[in-house]
Amino acid sequence: MSSQLLGYLPASRGTLLMLRRKLELIRRGKNILEMRRDQLVREIFLLIDKLKKRANIEKKFVEALDSLAILRIYRGEQEFRSMLELVKPPEIEVLLVSVQGVPVPQARVKKEPDFSLIKDPEYYMAFTRLWEAVKELIEISNIEVVVERLTAQLSYINRVVNSIEKKLIPSFRETIRYIEEKLEEEVLGEYIRLMKIREE
Repeated sequence: MSSQLLGYLPASRGTLLMLRRKLELIRRGKNILEMRRDQLVREIFLLIDKLKKRANIEKKFVEALDSLAILRIYRGEQEFRSMLELVKPPEIEVLLVSVQGVPVPQARVKKEPDFSLIKDPEYYMAFTRLWEAVKELIEISNIEVVVERLTAQLSYINRVVNSIEKKLIPSFRETIRYIEEKLEEEVLGEYIRLMKIREE
């Protein structure tokens, strides 16, 4: 119920009771949203701790790329391409999962790459090292997406809670106070009328 509509309500006891019930419901809803907000904040902080590993993972990835690039230079482009053709690439799928009730896309390794046809130990080690770094990058990227989605949800909840606190609840309180005053005036007016009737 918008604040504009509240002003058009009849000043009656029924309206007063209805508004008090609605205000209590709004307060309960606000409390639930605040608990939800606290849950999200805790989850985000836990995930941010995990994101601190990103620098190390990126370093491992760059080192793995460098070692493969050096091998490629020393052994030649043709040999590198031949080795690359022996690798069966991984299968990666993107699934929508629920994290704290928020839908989040997450990359999952459906099938690992197959390096079994590579008999050269240097190439085998270089490819497996690179794949391990890529897997860690996928995991950290998944966490980043979760943090991004949870932060967006947290921002939305904050806006709703602020709107309830600063607009909706004060509007309901003001309307309740106005109706209470009107009803008191009516009771007082009725009392004065009765007193006048008795005096006559």
